[in-house]
Amino acid sequence: MTRSTQRILCLLTLLWTSSAPAAEAPAASCLERTATALQSMQPRLEHIAQAADAAAKGMHPGSRYWIGGHPALISEFTGRAGGIMLAASLDPAAVKPGDVILFATANDHPVPEHTTGAWIILADKAAEKDTTLLTPHGEWGLSPTLAQAIAGWIFNGEFIAALTREGRMPVLYESIGLYGGIPRQNQYQMQGIFWHDTHSAGPVPPGQLGARFITLVAAMLRRIETEERPLLDRTGAWAAAALKNNRSCWMYSMGHLFPFEVDGTEIGKTFKSGVWNSGFTQHPTPDDTYHPGDVIIHVGYQHPPYTLLPKARAAGAKTIYIDVMQHRDYPTSDDVIWIDPMWPWSDACVPIDGYDIPALAASGVVNAALAWEIHRLTAHQNQQPPAEPGV
Repeated sequence: MTRSTQRILCLLTLLWTSSAPAAEAPAASCLERTATALQSMQPRLEHIAQAADAAAKGMHPGSRYWIGGHPALISEFTGRAGGIMLAASLDPAAVKPGDVILFATANDHPVPEHTTGAWIILADKAAEKDTTLLTPHGEWGLSPTLAQAIAGWIFNGEFIAALTREGRMPVLYESIGLYGGIPRQNQYQMQGIFWHDTHSAGPVPPGQLGARFITLVAAMLRRIETEERPLLDRTGAWAAAALKNNRSCWMYSMGHLFPFEVDGTEIGKTFKSGVWNSGFTQHPTPDDTYHPGDVIIHVGYQHPPYTLLPKARAAGAKTIYIDVMQHRDYPTSDDVIWIDPMWPWSDACVPIDGYDIPALAASGVVNAALAWEIHRLTAHQNQQPPAEPGV
């Protein structure tokens, strides 16, 4: 282990040994749990910024930024709106001095043996000598992957800021749902350009981008809690009634943390899962058959699931779609619910002063919280008498 690696791990260990507040019982609502988890990171920003600063200082021209560990987190932090274009799936054999590695641990994805590079470990317990208690998902009442997504995005923000303090600005992705997303990839990624030659960003002060992410995403979650609560409760009632009546419940999803956050967790034991990429017509959609009384949930992205909505209605099934855009022909009604996830069309939500696009994607954290809240409500309602038709 290099001296640089030891220094970073020591700093990350301090996140929980020197500044963690006393644990409290998680809130009932998964939206509130996630907002509280985000805010619990605020006192730790100084230490995260120090770790990011040490990693940034060790980089040199040609250094790489690797994402390793759990595949869902590799997907969440690579190829992502507001994410660092330099980020790539970890090849342990290719790590060299000066490289930075963000590694999301899991039972079947332990930290590999390593002797070089600056390793930033996301873990919920000190299982090995070089891990740190950074994501206490049990304390937060969240899934391990959602907890790691929160911490990882905050680290990414502080890492970007630390690089600007070194006079460098990494190229960030823009959502391909925006007009500039694909041209930006063609301009930079396809040309192997991952750093801006000239830029007007920074130096960004320590703690600023992480704090902005915490504040903005927590506000989105609490706005959903305030404005969409009746619709969420109705969703849980619909799903619970369907299960009690031996009907089928689907939870389709799309994105980076998904579909694992559904089919790889307890959610997938209640809901059938599948990938439904609404708005991206080059991807095939599931060819499932629906029946009267079935409930279909779409945890989506920007566009509504255009072909799903008429298909489900024709079959007599009920549909809930969580997408930024409401379908004008399918507003909330007796058989359809639209839930606004409250994150912006750009997905990336944190502005960087002087930079052309925002950083740090909100959709993975927010959509995961919504999926878990629907699962919680379904399980709770399923213990009650069957819901009345049309609820």
